[in-house]
Amino acid sequence: MRILVADDVEVMRISLELALSSGGHEVSVVPTGRAALNILREKRFDAAVLDLWMPDGDGLSVLRQIREEQPALRLFVITGGGPRLPIEAAALISEVWGAERVFIKPFDESELLAVLGR
Repeated sequence: MRILVADDVEVMRISLELALSSGGHEVSVVPTGRAALNILREKRFDAAVLDLWMPDGDGLSVLRQIREEQPALRLFVITGGGPRLPIEAAALISEVWGAERVFIKPFDESELLAVLGR
């Protein structure tokens, strides 16, 4: 499975890339929502893992745009909370906009692998 990971925290990108790659997936990582939108328009992915709070805009607007452009893409949201929205509200809004599941940081990457395998 080809998976895109978008997170502004380098350690998180590396950790997810290692975990997903070890699970047999082909992984691309980007540090911003804008970069995620750009690469999704250039390459085909089976799933995307999107952080909600990145410096170039909130993940909710990126999530909405991805959902509008690629309604069949499996989307997973990761969040540790943000400055403008409680975690619970962000999780609910993410699900409304089509996230298959929301993972609250820190989370066990094996859970993400299990969900991707379904």
